[in-house]
Amino acid sequence: MDQDALDRAAAILASATHTVALTGAGISKESGIPTFRGPDGLWTKRGEPPLNGYQIFLQDPAAWWEQRIEQQEQPDDFRLSIEAAQPNDGHRALAELEALGALQHVITQNVDDLHRRAGTQSLTEIHGNTNWMRCLGCYARWPREEFPVDRDQLPPLCTQPGCEGIVKSDGVMFGEPIPLEALERCGLEARLCDAFMIIGTTAVVYPAAEFPQMAVRRGVPLIEVDPDPTALTDLATVVLRGPAGEVLPALVEAVRARQEAPGETQSATP
Repeated sequence: MDQDALDRAAAILASATHTVALTGAGISKESGIPTFRGPDGLWTKRGEPPLNGYQIFLQDPAAWWEQRIEQQEQPDDFRLSIEAAQPNDGHRALAELEALGALQHVITQNVDDLHRRAGTQSLTEIHGNTNWMRCLGCYARWPREEFPVDRDQLPPLCTQPGCEGIVKSDGVMFGEPIPLEALERCGLEARLCDAFMIIGTTAVVYPAAEFPQMAVRRGVPLIEVDPDPTALTDLATVVLRGPAGEVLPALVEAVRARQEAPGETQSATP
């Protein structure tokens, strides 16, 4: 690991007042969840799902739910990998940075609930969460175990007073608009931050990839954590090459050392 780069990244985080991180499939791959794209990606091997998945759902929500229940009864390898996955050292390190006051918000493209389970409090799941449910009418969300689905009453309907909207899984389908509340929160975080981290994301999927670029256009330093170059490597102030589970714990210790050092001069100068 490049110690100079690690020290520069720690200096940025220690001096920033509002740091935001964007995470992608790379951090969850370290927990055994396959990525979608790339040489070994799930969609590379099986082909991408239909691009009009949300429209298919809207045409016949009851039929979609019947299929969903059957899939839950006989889950495929991807579902099994999500259910078996545990937060790794990278997830836990981000929660530690938050507890240290060195990270104020995490935006994740992942749907696996691992950031929440690792202890991250301030979190936007821009693509939803496969362990949660969401009403299409009032946008209420529930953990899956708190919203049992009756196979004799499909599609399930919202239980919020006066709503009765159709309920679907919280994961955002192809063709489905990202919930406005999530987009607005991400945009707000990109405007507020004075440091931005991208971790385990190729930065090619929009709108998520736009948020670090919004920050960079304001002159905000960008820290990249990834084993490989990404679409935003050339914009990064500091690049930390390696898996998140190795790099981020080291970054936590470097930030903690700066916070604890008496009279330490903190500077975000790259």
